[in-house]
Amino acid sequence: MCNLFAFFLKKTKKQLFVFWFYYLLTLLAIYPLSPYLFNKYLKIREPKFISPIVCAEIKIRSDSYGDGAFNARRGGGRRKHNGLDIRAGMGETVVASKSGIAKTGWVKGGMGKYVKIIHKDGYSTLYGHLSGIIAKNNHWVWQGEPIGEAGKTGNANYKRMQTHVHFEIKLNDEYQDPYKLLMNNNKTSRN
Repeated sequence: MCNLFAFFLKKTKKQLFVFWFYYLLTLLAIYPLSPYLFNKYLKIREPKFISPIVCAEIKIRSDSYGDGAFNARRGGGRRKHNGLDIRAGMGETVVASKSGIAKTGWVKGGMGKYVKIIHKDGYSTLYGHLSGIIAKNNHWVWQGEPIGEAGKTGNANYKRMQTHVHFEIKLNDEYQDPYKLLMNNNKTSRN
C-alpha cells in the first residue's frame, strides 16, 4: 500500500491526469459489456417479455385518432401500425421489457422521445412517445428497470389522444406482435 501511495506522489499533475483519464475511459468502455458477459457466461435466462407499464392489466389505446393494436391501419390505410399503444398515465414509469443495451433518441414528428433496447438474443424493443427518459444512452438496463416516463411526445401530441407508450418488438429486424408475446404473462384488454 505504501508503495502505491509513493508511486502517485512521484508523478506530475499531467501524468496523474493522463492516468485517471485512461482509467475512466477503460471503465466506460467495459461497463456496457460487463452485464452482457455476466449473463452469457453464467447462462442466466430471463423470463419472457414483461409489460413496459407495471399494472395489473394492459390496456390498448383506442380513441378518435385510431386503434393502438398491432397491424392497425394508419394513414388512411396506406400503412400498418408496427407496435402496440399501451395506455398509461402521464409521467407513469416505463420499465425495460427485457435486459439489454439502451439507445436513447428524439424524433420531432414520429416517436418523440424514445428508448430502444438491443437484447442479446436478436430481439430489440422500442418505447416511444415518452415524456422523459431515465435510461442512459449506450448503458445496460436490466429487465424491470425504469427507463422512462409515459407521455405524448412526437406525433402523439394531440389534446384528445390518450396518453400511451408505443411499444415495438423486433426479431432480426422483423416486427413481432407485442400483444401475443405479452399475453402469456399479463392480463390484457382493449379499452
